[in-house]
Amino acid sequence: MVLPQLFAEEIYGPAVVPLLRAFHLQASEITRTFAARFYDSLMQAQETQSLLALLTPDEFRHLQARQTSHLLMLLDPELEEPAHRAHAKAVGRVHGLVGVDMMWLIDAYNLYQQALHGALLALPLADQRSLQRLLDRRLMVDLQAQSVGYQQIDTELALVLAEIQQAALLARSTTDLYQDVLKAICSVDGVLAANVGRLGPQGVLEVEALDGSMAQTHINAFRAGAAPAIRILHDAAGDDADPATRAWKTGQVVSADAYMLDPSVEPWRQLGASLGFRSSVAIPLVDEAGQTFALLSIYSRWPGFFRAHGRLLFLQHIQQTFSLAALRHVQGNVIPHDRRRHFSRLIEADRMVLLYQPIIDLRSGKLKKVEALGRLVDADGSLIPPAAFLPTLGNRDLLRLFEFGIAQICRDLRSWHSQGQKLSVSLNFPPQGIGDPEYHEALFRTLEQTGTDTELIELEILESPEFKDQNNRDTFLHNLKLLGIRLIQDDLGAGHSSLLRMDSMPFDEVKIDQGLVRRAARKHPHRAFGFIYYLTQLAHELGALVTVEGLENPGLIEAALIMGADSGQGYGIARPMPAEDIAAWACSFRPEVDPLNPRTAWGALAGYLLWDRELKALDPWPQLIEEFVRAPCRVQRFIERKAPATSSLQQLLDRNHSVAMHGSAGRMYRLTRRAVINALAEEGKLAAGDHDD
Repeated sequence: MVLPQLFAEEIYGPAVVPLLRAFHLQASEITRTFAARFYDSLMQAQETQSLLALLTPDEFRHLQARQTSHLLMLLDPELEEPAHRAHAKAVGRVHGLVGVDMMWLIDAYNLYQQALHGALLALPLADQRSLQRLLDRRLMVDLQAQSVGYQQIDTELALVLAEIQQAALLARSTTDLYQDVLKAICSVDGVLAANVGRLGPQGVLEVEALDGSMAQTHINAFRAGAAPAIRILHDAAGDDADPATRAWKTGQVVSADAYMLDPSVEPWRQLGASLGFRSSVAIPLVDEAGQTFALLSIYSRWPGFFRAHGRLLFLQHIQQTFSLAALRHVQGNVIPHDRRRHFSRLIEADRMVLLYQPIIDLRSGKLKKVEALGRLVDADGSLIPPAAFLPTLGNRDLLRLFEFGIAQICRDLRSWHSQGQKLSVSLNFPPQGIGDPEYHEALFRTLEQTGTDTELIELEILESPEFKDQNNRDTFLHNLKLLGIRLIQDDLGAGHSSLLRMDSMPFDEVKIDQGLVRRAARKHPHRAFGFIYYLTQLAHELGALVTVEGLENPGLIEAALIMGADSGQGYGIARPMPAEDIAAWACSFRPEVDPLNPRTAWGALAGYLLWDRELKALDPWPQLIEEFVRAPCRVQRFIERKAPATSSLQQLLDRNHSVAMHGSAGRMYRLTRRAVINALAEEGKLAAGDHDD
C-alpha cells in the first residue's frame, strides 16, 4: 500500500504540547480500553484468529502491551516526527515479518480514530477541530511509516532471491553453493539459523553446511544429546510426522509456524526455545523426478514468518532455484559440516604438503616427469588424501591449495635441477580456475618471481561441465600456451564430455582415468584394454600424447604399452613420495617391459586383442590370412616363456588359430576367441591379486 507523503504541519513541537496535555489522560484510558476490545474482536475473526493462535499466552500479552504502548505514543505531547516515523517503520517491519495484513491495520486505525473522535465531543468546538486534525494527521503519518517498513520486507526478500539466483549461476562447487545460498537466507531479518542436510546412516539428517548466529550452537546441542537427532521416518503418516519427514516424503515445503505450540516439533521444542526459534520451515531439494535428495531447514525468531502473505511463493522460488543448482554440484557421499570446516581450517593453517608420483615413458622405462599430489596434514601428523578433502572445498580453499602447490613445485624444481635431475612437473588445476583472475595472478606471479622455466610446468585440468564463458576460457588457455605451459586433460573417460573437450581445447596430453582402468581390469580386462586402445588412438589422431593412470601391477603396465599408450603412472610403478626421494628412485627403477615379448598374461591378452583386430582387417584378403596366422604372435611367445607347450592355454590358442585360417567371421572363431580371452584374463587376475588404495 502506498500512502501520500505527509508533512509535520504543526502536529509536533511546542505548539501542540498544551493541547495534547489537556487531552492525554482521557485519551490514554480510551486507548487502553480500545486495545483490549480490539484484540477481543480479532479473536472472533477466523483469519486473524489463526495468526494470533501462533502466539503463546505470554507472547500474546506482550503483543497487546506493545500495541497499546505504540498507540499511546501517538498521543505523546513530546513526540517528535523523526522518532515517530522511525518507531512506526520498525513496527511496520514486524507486522510484515509475522504476516499482519496491512488492511487489518487500516481497519484498526479507522476504529481507533472513531474512538478518539468520540472522546473529543466533550471539548470546546475549537479544541475539537484542532485535536481531530492533529490526531488524524499523526495516525496517517503512522500508517505511512508502517507501510514503508512493511514494504521493506518484500524488497529485502526480493534481493535475497536475487542473491540466491546469482549463487546458483556462479557457484563453482558444492561448498560455494551451500555457503552463498545460506548466507543470503541468513541475511533475512530474524533468521537465526539455516542448514542443508542429506541422509546419513539410519535415516539421520546429516548437516553438510550451516549459517546463522545460532546455527553452530544448534548443531552442537544435537551432538551433545540435548535433543534427538532429526531422522526421516519413512513409515510416519500424515500430520503426525515432523516437518522434516513430511517435507522429505512429499517434496513440498512444510513449516512449523508456532514452534512453541506445534506438537510435531515437541522433541526439539525446549532446545528451540533456548535459541529463540519461533517458527521453522523444511524445504526439500528435489530432482527431476520430484524425489528429495537434500533438505534446507530455516529457523526464525518471528512466529508465523513462513506463512505470511506471499511467503510461500518466496520459499518455493528458493526450492526451485536451489534444487536445480544443487543437482549440478551435489554428488557422492554425505560430508558433515564439521569435516568440511576441519579441512578448511587445515588449509588456513598451511597444514599442506606435496608428494610426487613418478610418470615413466612406457617404451624406454625411464622417468619422464612427476605429478604433484597435495595432502593435508592432520593434527596427529597423518596425511589426508585428496579424495577425502577435495569434495569439501570451496573456491577460496582450492585457490589457497593451488597457490601453495605452485610455489612448492617451483622450489622443488630448483632443488632437483641443482642435483642434475631435470624433470617436468604436472599439477592439478581446478576447472573453476580457468579464466579466474585470482588463479591467473597466483600462477603467473609465482612463475615470474621464482624464474621457473615454464616449459617444465604442466597443468592437469579435471573433467567438469562445459565452461560458460568460452572466450574467457580460450584467452586464458592461450596465454598459458604462449608461456610454454603444457595442458593435460585429466581423467579421460570419466565423463561424457571428455572426447568433445579434447577436440575443443588445446590439450597437449590426456590421462586415461585410473578408475576406469582398475575397475574394468578386475572385472573385464579385455574391455579395459579396449578402452585404452580406442582412447589412445583418438588422442593420437588429435595430436595428444597419452598417459594411463592406475597401473598397479606389471600386467597393466605391459597392457598399456602394447595398447599404444605413451606414459604410465600407478602403484605398480611407484607410490607418491617426498621430493627428496625422487632422484634415488629414478636411479634404482629398472622396468622389464618388452612390447613384443610379454611376460604377463595381461600383456599377452593385450597383444591378442591387437592380433584379433589385425585378423579382422584381413578378412577381405583371405590369401593373406594363412601367412599372418602362422607367424608367431605375442600369446605364443608368452606361452613359450611361461608355460609348457602342452598347457591348456596352448591348446586353446592352437584351436583358435586353426579356425582363424578361415577368417574371423565364423561362429567357431568367436567361440575360441572368447576362450582365449577368458583364459588370459583369469590368469592375469590371479597374478595381479587385489590392490586396494
